[in-house]
Amino acid sequence: MRRSDSYHVRVFSVSPAEMLTIAVVALLVFGPRRLPEIARKAGALLRQAREATAELKSGLEAEYGDALKPLQDLRREIGSTLDDPPPADHPDGPHREPPGP
Repeated sequence: MRRSDSYHVRVFSVSPAEMLTIAVVALLVFGPRRLPEIARKAGALLRQAREATAELKSGLEAEYGDALKPLQDLRREIGSTLDDPPPADHPDGPHREPPGP
């Protein structure tokens, strides 16, 4: 993790300084009277996009859930292996000898 990431929360890969710059530019372009209206519309569009994405995801999971289950199990197993690797003295540890011919 980069040092800047540990000190600042990043939203949509945009730093706080970039968000402030965007806000100032929006304020200058749209003015203080129209900015709340535009922010509400942008929020509504974002909410609709999230709802559509959630609906699409649930539909795909319902349709292809049985076919994806083995892949999800494999992904979970790989993730747990990467999170908790075997110790060095374990037969499956990082320094094991390759099998002979």
